Amino acid sequence: MQPQKETDHMAETKTPTFGEINTIRDILMGEQMSEYDARFNQINEALNALEQRLGQRIEDWIAKQESAQQALEDRISQRLNHLEAQLNTQGKELGRKIDTVSSADRARLGSMLSELGQQISQMSEEA
Repeated sequence: MQPQKETDHMAETKTPTFGEINTIRDILMGEQMSEYDARFNQINEALNALEQRLGQRIEDWIAKQESAQQALEDRISQRLNHLEAQLNTQGKELGRKIDTVSSADRARLGSMLSELGQQISQMSEEA
């Protein structure tokens, strides 16, 4: 009867715990798991290095773009200032020409009126 109880006792054994399963797995696949862990760590380190390089390249690119944009803004500002100065100079020049032309026209008009007055006076003396 004793053998019957051992069989019953074996049927009543409890299921293995998580720690026991890990132990069994380590016994069966220990070397492969170590290799997988090492490979995973290598891939993870390579990924982190790539991520850092990519982040640095993005930061460098952003800095270059900001620098190029600032240089472009400076050139545009200089050109606008230069154009504004040219417009001011040309505006003043045109103003002087208008004043000169106006003065000359006034003088010419004055002499024409004077001649006209003399002609009228000669005509009235003759009449």
